[in-house]
Amino acid sequence: MLKSRIGLALSGGGIRASIFHLGVLQYLAEGSYFSNIASISSVSGASLAMGVIFAANGNRWPTADEYVGHVQPKVRQIILHNNLQQTALRRLPFYPNYWLNKVRLLAQVLEDKWGISGNLQDLPLFPHWEINCTTFETGKYFRFRKDYMGDPDIGYVQQPKLPISHMIAASAAFPVLIGPYILETDGMSFTPDKHGMKPEKTVNSKYTLWDGGVYDNLGLEALYKTGRGLDHEIDFLIVSNAGADITHQLRKRNFSVANLKRLLDISGNQVDCLRSEQVNAAIISKHRGLYLKMEMDYPTTLNSPSAGDFDRIFQHGYEVASANAAYLEAKPWDSVPNPANF
Repeated sequence: MLKSRIGLALSGGGIRASIFHLGVLQYLAEGSYFSNIASISSVSGASLAMGVIFAANGNRWPTADEYVGHVQPKVRQIILHNNLQQTALRRLPFYPNYWLNKVRLLAQVLEDKWGISGNLQDLPLFPHWEINCTTFETGKYFRFRKDYMGDPDIGYVQQPKLPISHMIAASAAFPVLIGPYILETDGMSFTPDKHGMKPEKTVNSKYTLWDGGVYDNLGLEALYKTGRGLDHEIDFLIVSNAGADITHQLRKRNFSVANLKRLLDISGNQVDCLRSEQVNAAIISKHRGLYLKMEMDYPTTLNSPSAGDFDRIFQHGYEVASANAAYLEAKPWDSVPNPANF
């Protein structure tokens, strides 16, 4: 049993990413690494996966045995038999107020169909779960977790009590297709520091939060800082990247949402490549991390997959993690001093 604290940076990518990460977690549970997970940073599809794991286990983080024997099989059934995208589209005609607020509709569907309930204070303190969004006004990442939430420019709120379903939906609020989550700050006390030790600061009455993948689709920012290394809460970083690869695609004529999405995908792919190269040079090459990449084609969607597709993506995540097992076991990464805090 390895003793070091593992941080998981789990990428976005819709249902494809959710299932791939579930497979990675399956390997970590079977390989005796599960109890070492100290922090989880999730984006979009990964936030969906973490949300349904907690929902399937009474908002408790499962043990390895619980995950393998109970939680993962239950999560599989929830995803296969409760289609988020189709349910949301069917409700839209009957709830016109959601047309301009589709992110709230997604949150409601997560509650009704996936059983995601409670607020951030109902989650365990350990492992730390960081739910990542992108702040339109500041261009920075906005982080939700049990003990605080905030943005480096805006500031931080202690012990937030926002609904878990809303935070997951905000993390998955892809521009144009879903739309932003509006965070209203009335009644909230923001301070410049994460621990609430400095004087309260004045902030806007509301902020616009988008999909965390717009800023950082790998979820790295919460666990790794350029020039400073790993976060002080972890000793080893596992990056699980289920983002879509850029393939050849013809441009649609005239205005098209597909064209806009294509431009966002190109930009996001380049950012992910640069971040991946950087973290490989700074962390992985020094035996302080591991990079797992999905190599299967599957669309970025919130539709439920077929049972066969679920199992193939899940098994692929498991096998990618398993293929790196010798590396994980062989390197003396738990003896390396932790980098400075950031």
